[in-house]
Amino acid sequence: MSTSLSSVPGFERLSGIPLYVPGKPIQEVQRELGLSRIVKLASNENPWGPTEAVKARVTSVVAGSEFEGLGLYPVSDGYYLRKRIAERKSLTVDRVVLGNGSSEILEMIAKAAFPGGGSAVIPRHSFAIYGIATQTAGGRVIESRASAAELDVDDILRAVAEDTRLVYLGHPNNPTGIRLERTALERLVRNLREDIVLVVDQAYAEYEDPTEYPDAAAYLDQRPNLLVLHTFSKIHALAAMRIGYGLGSRELMGLLERVRSPFNTNHLAQAAAEVAVQDLAFEAFSRLKNTEARTTFVLEAAKHRCQLSGTSGNFVLLESAFPAAELFKELLQRGVIVRPMQGYGLPNHIRVTFGKPEEMQAFWNAAGPLLDGSC
Repeated sequence: MSTSLSSVPGFERLSGIPLYVPGKPIQEVQRELGLSRIVKLASNENPWGPTEAVKARVTSVVAGSEFEGLGLYPVSDGYYLRKRIAERKSLTVDRVVLGNGSSEILEMIAKAAFPGGGSAVIPRHSFAIYGIATQTAGGRVIESRASAAELDVDDILRAVAEDTRLVYLGHPNNPTGIRLERTALERLVRNLREDIVLVVDQAYAEYEDPTEYPDAAAYLDQRPNLLVLHTFSKIHALAAMRIGYGLGSRELMGLLERVRSPFNTNHLAQAAAEVAVQDLAFEAFSRLKNTEARTTFVLEAAKHRCQLSGTSGNFVLLESAFPAAELFKELLQRGVIVRPMQGYGLPNHIRVTFGKPEEMQAFWNAAGPLLDGSC
């Protein structure tokens, strides 16, 4: 006789937590559809990297030396990478924590916040991992008002409950591609209850004009309960390495260290990121190419009378008369992978990552005939 774990206390709540569904990998589409040419515009990856310098550093680690090689454990706390990050951000090294992607740090803060329950406020149409991490750790989700075109700081503040421990903010937000203006961000930072940790996810911040972008890290000394997240998966083009980092107060970082798994970031990832974080020229190049791709996409979308949302990040949200699932399948048959957004409460939207010019042309070659008169 066997007992289903879904009926066992402690496990039963997990069956109600939605699974995170990633963008379809190229290999899977090739296998399923027998296509030789696939363009993937589904996962907000940087099509221009990694750089030769990063590849050379990874190769040297694989080759091994007296102090490094695949047979040795990595530096458990990633001290040398944290030092590089701290230097760039003008912080001390004890104000930086590393994660297996920034998504692991989202899990770490949820684990720290909800051992006895509690709630998190999450704007509607936000990155799915915010809610998944909260629920997995034992917290409940309070959804604040938002649309595909607007984040509402006042409603975030109104949504806070007595047991709220965390507030999440994608900045820019994925998948809508919108962010707060400086005055709105300051209002949230200053008016949010002091015992709540404000988690600002800046995975796409490097794609913003650094002279105009309101960086939440500017408020780290004003608000001790502020956690600012970055990732090497996006503009740094290290998605396969799975490495990200968080910035915060010494106290908050010390608490996260207590829930961080030992050796959570591997040596190849640390070594690659040490090189990437110093390469400002590659960031500027990727930002420029992204701006060019967005400009071209907006002009082409206008020809098809398509409605677009968001002006930030390395992606765009496109609305059509087609249900997202149908449009996704039609494009897949034509060898183009995008991300349908019905799981985010946007049933007629797809998210399109900006790729190289030839990849964007492939998108329009496939999507144009479908979208004419249907956007």
